[in-house]
Amino acid sequence: MQGRILKIKTGYNPNSSSVGVDTVAFLTGGAAVTVLFNLVAAILAAARMQKAEPVGPSGEVAPAGLAENRR
Repeated sequence: MQGRILKIKTGYNPNSSSVGVDTVAFLTGGAAVTVLFNLVAAILAAARMQKAEPVGPSGEVAPAGLAENRR
């Protein structure tokens, strides 16, 4: 009589638990959140740079209120 496979358990150590599968899911999710966060930050930074005031000859950006008062 041959043995039968009753259940297949995935993970790093199938004899203990399925924590290995959860670990992979958490690491993948964390990496995805990191990439998404950096993408949103880059888009917001690019949008803010387009709205920035021109840089003066000394390389410093004039304060927002100061540029408007000189007109």
